[in-house]
Amino acid sequence: MNDFKKSLKGFKEKKKISYYKTYERNIRGEKVYTGIIETKKELTQDNYLGGVSCFIINDEGKVLIEKRANTKINSGEIDLCSGHIDGEETPTQAMIREYVEELHNGSSEEKEKARNEAIQNLCKLDELDLIFHNRGNTRKFFIQFYTMKTKLENVTIQPEEIDSIEWVNLDEAFDLIRQGKTKFPYDERYEKIFEKVSEHYKGIKEEKVLNK
Repeated sequence: MNDFKKSLKGFKEKKKISYYKTYERNIRGEKVYTGIIETKKELTQDNYLGGVSCFIINDEGKVLIEKRANTKINSGEIDLCSGHIDGEETPTQAMIREYVEELHNGSSEEKEKARNEAIQNLCKLDELDLIFHNRGNTRKFFIQFYTMKTKLENVTIQPEEIDSIEWVNLDEAFDLIRQGKTKFPYDERYEKIFEKVSEHYKGIKEEKVLNK
């Protein structure tokens, strides 16, 4: 039994609660699992959480940008479709869940269609360790980035988290991040991710031409 399963077993025996995995950086700069924590508990200065974030691209090559609702976390900020990794989820499972929850909060049929779309089209990019400064609070994350082609015929946003959405050109989305206008801080390592997103965008454009 690995360290995560051991700590999870003890945690579940206490009571049924929501939790996150926590990580640290070791002296070699590697990601190391450290345990689990209840979602409402405070993190130590050393602990990182797992997160996911996706560049969702439509047939016209535009990226979906969300404006966060007036909640306690990231109120009114601009964001990609993103969120925490919960419990025993893999990053990809978390990204699929966040996509369905945030943008397809309608009928069970709509949710299932969105889930299948994400399963088929999600493309994993890089993972970055990032530090978020928000209203005096500091939180550390390992963010797994994705890109995904979507038709997004129906949008039913989750009102508790999302106020509105907007489609912007690819370069405009990159510039929003570079200028620090999104909730996630800019890091020069983003440039490598931008290159990969651009390559995915080229593939979408080429596929569109072939299908005409």
